[in-house]
Amino acid sequence: MHGLEISESNKNPRSIIRLILALGLVAILVMVIYYLTKVNKPASSESRESIVMVEKGMLTRQVADKLVEHKIIQNPTLFIIYVRLHSAEALLQAGEYVLNANMAIPEIVDILTNGKVVPRDRTITIVEGLTNKQIGKYLFDRGVTKSSSEFEEILAQNNFVTSFDFCRQFKYLGCLFPDTYKLANDASASELIQKMLTNFESKITDQMRGDIEANKQNLEDLIILASIVEKEVGRNKENLTLDDLEAMQTEREIVVGVFHNRLKIGMALESDATVNFVTGKADRQPLISDTQVESPYNTYKNQGLPPGPISNPGIGSIRAAIYPVKTEYLFFLNKIDGEAIFSKTYAEHLANKAKYLDND
Repeated sequence: MHGLEISESNKNPRSIIRLILALGLVAILVMVIYYLTKVNKPASSESRESIVMVEKGMLTRQVADKLVEHKIIQNPTLFIIYVRLHSAEALLQAGEYVLNANMAIPEIVDILTNGKVVPRDRTITIVEGLTNKQIGKYLFDRGVTKSSSEFEEILAQNNFVTSFDFCRQFKYLGCLFPDTYKLANDASASELIQKMLTNFESKITDQMRGDIEANKQNLEDLIILASIVEKEVGRNKENLTLDDLEAMQTEREIVVGVFHNRLKIGMALESDATVNFVTGKADRQPLISDTQVESPYNTYKNQGLPPGPISNPGIGSIRAAIYPVKTEYLFFLNKIDGEAIFSKTYAEHLANKAKYLDND
C-alpha cells in the first residue's frame, strides 16, 4: 500500500508536464492557424488601388505603417512577422508600387521584394465634379503627393500660369479641368495643376468666348453656374450608355434654364448641391436644418449665385451654362436613379416629390 502511494506521486508531475505540453501545443496550433488565416486575408474584398512610396533606408516597421496609412493592410504586426519569418527585411526595395487593398500580405511582400515598381509613366484620371480637396485625396492615394492636404497647399501658393484672373481668386476651384492626364512617374502635383489649367483654357474656345461676350455674360459666373449643374445632374450607376450621356446633357441645359428663370425673378436657386458643399455631406435630399446653415454658398439662404464654384465642372456642364435652353420650368428633382424631373409650378413639384421621392 505504501509503495503504491509513492508510485502514484511520482506519476503526477509527469502528467502535469504532459498536460502543460499538450496545452502549449494547442495554443501554438491556434496561433499558427490564426496567423495563417490573417496573413492570407486581404484588408478588403473590394479593389482599392493605391500607389505607395517605399523610401530608401525605411525600416520594416515604417513600411508597415505606410501600408496601413494607405489602407493596404490592417495589422502592421502581422506584416512585420511575415517579413521576418521569411528573412525578407533586407530584400525590401525602395520605389513606387501599385498596391491594392485586396492583396494579401504574401503577395504584397512579393511585390516589394522583387521591385515590381510602377511604370515609368502613369495615367491620372480626374473625374467631373470633384472639389480640390477630393482631388487632393485621390492624388495622395495614387502616390502623386505625400499627404492628402499637399495638393491644396500647393494651390495656395497661387503661382500658376492662367489668363483667367478669377481662377486665382477661386483658388483654382472650377478651373482644374477634369480629364485623363499622362504624367512622368516622378512628375509633381504642380505639373499636373498646370496641365489642368492649360487644358481648361483650351476648352474655352474662341467661339465660346465670342458668344459669351455677345450675350453680355461673363465666364466667371458661368463657371460658378456650371459647377453647380455638374453636381445636380448625374446617374447612380456605372458604365453609362450613349443614351444616358445624351439625356444627361439635355438635363444640364434645362437645369441651367431653370436657374436662369429663378435668377430673373429674384428667386433663390435652392440648390441641394450647394448645401452639400457647405456641410461636406453627399445627401440626395439635405435635411431642412442643413438648408438653414449660414454660408454665402447656401443658395437656400441667399439669392443669386454663390461667391465661387463648388466643384470642377466638365465640358458638358460648361457648355450647358453657356448655351442653355429656354424653358418655363422653375423646379426640378432627381429620381433615385439620378434622372431629373422638371415642373413649372410648386404644386407640380410637390406632386413629383410625392411620386418619386416620398416613398423612398
